[in-house]
Amino acid sequence: MTKGPARAAALSLIVLAAASAPAAARPASQGFFTEAGVGATGVLPPSQDHAAPGPAMSLRIGYDLFRWLSVGVHASTSSHEATVPAPPEGEWFQLYRAHADGRLGARWGSVGLFVEGGAGVAYISSNVLGKVMVTDPGEDLALAFQAGGGLEYQLLNRHYAVGVAGDWFLIPQFAALGGVEARVFLRYTY
Repeated sequence: MTKGPARAAALSLIVLAAASAPAAARPASQGFFTEAGVGATGVLPPSQDHAAPGPAMSLRIGYDLFRWLSVGVHASTSSHEATVPAPPEGEWFQLYRAHADGRLGARWGSVGLFVEGGAGVAYISSNVLGKVMVTDPGEDLALAFQAGGGLEYQLLNRHYAVGVAGDWFLIPQFAALGGVEARVFLRYTY
């Protein structure tokens, strides 16, 4: 075999091997983001007996200051059946929460872990829990705190990620009403 064809064959094999190797993952986008989630919210004791678990939706808008730190605002709503002694029966209420928050995270390839927390306000749509003294007469707005964490998976398109998260919240003014929220979410970074 002559040198020309041997070199061409070797070069062809090297090019084919390089082309068949998996490409390096694209880094996740960083900057302004929005995140939408759906899940469920449950109330913790002692108020657990007065509110059934219910569906929840959330929206987060924020900005990544660094790859490991983001700040933003988070709004969520959940709907619950009031399980108070009759009358009334079949009553529902909505719990709306909005707060400023921060998120610390770490990423390993396309997988990321994060913890988050914040403070803001909560609004309850009905006075039905006043019957069991969770809320006082005319009380529907209160200070709220939230903390949690989750897992995020970066899709091949570096702007999109999906994840699961869980949060704990406390509304001290509503007879220390506490609860947990579990959600799946889609995040888009601009």
